[in-house]
Amino acid sequence: MTREQILQIVRATPNFGKVAHEEFADYVLALAQRKKTDEGWQTTEHPYMTVDGKLAMANQDHARLAKRLDFSSPLILVDNDEQLTLMVTVTSEMYGTRHGIATSRRIGGSEIERLFPWEVAETSAIGRALSAMGYGLFPGSGLASADDMLRASSTPIAEQRGSVEPERRAPQPAPRRPSNEPRATYSRAHPPLSPIQRNKLSELWRVLHGGSEGASFSQEDVNEGLDKLFLETYKHGVNEATYEEGARLTGQLLAELRNKTNAPA
Repeated sequence: MTREQILQIVRATPNFGKVAHEEFADYVLALAQRKKTDEGWQTTEHPYMTVDGKLAMANQDHARLAKRLDFSSPLILVDNDEQLTLMVTVTSEMYGTRHGIATSRRIGGSEIERLFPWEVAETSAIGRALSAMGYGLFPGSGLASADDMLRASSTPIAEQRGSVEPERRAPQPAPRRPSNEPRATYSRAHPPLSPIQRNKLSELWRVLHGGSEGASFSQEDVNEGLDKLFLETYKHGVNEATYEEGARLTGQLLAELRNKTNAPA
């Protein structure tokens, strides 16, 4: 599925409230699946919006009408050695209340689920609640977000269920694109670092380097710090970072912050 095909679907999707899905097309990924039919395995592609895209869309919709959008603290439904299941409730002054439930599998799940079960379950639950409210819904794609689909395609459990088999393809070189075109956020293989992830990384970097005095940094200082961090860890700067790399570094910085906070004075 090309970017133009994605844009055609996004443009054909009805506006929601005061926002158009096309405004948030850079958050949309094309993901491939193989489904078993009477004629054998068939490959299909559908567009999915990332959770941060749905969140940006919902925030913009409510901001334009000066209406409230509230998120509950996650409610733990299951927490054991096998899984963590959370429920998040979203309440809109315009559309009422919706809830989303999501699970991180500690056994048989993706690496991200096993390393950061709370973050994954909470993010997915928020995305499902926003989908139920109407944000980021495209024909044939269901309520799942791109984050959910990418996570499912990286775990063998999805293959064992028999009805859906993730598409496997060798990495392809990135197509050439005009210099004024946005980064290839529609790539299904390696979605880029999201704006929410970058903001979280910036916040954690400031706290970790601020010391007890809470030293202030310019945004340029923070960008240079994150660039150095990504170069040391992944051999490239923050602007080339992927969603998964951002998730891993976020977990690393959170662990450093916890250790720093719990360290004896």
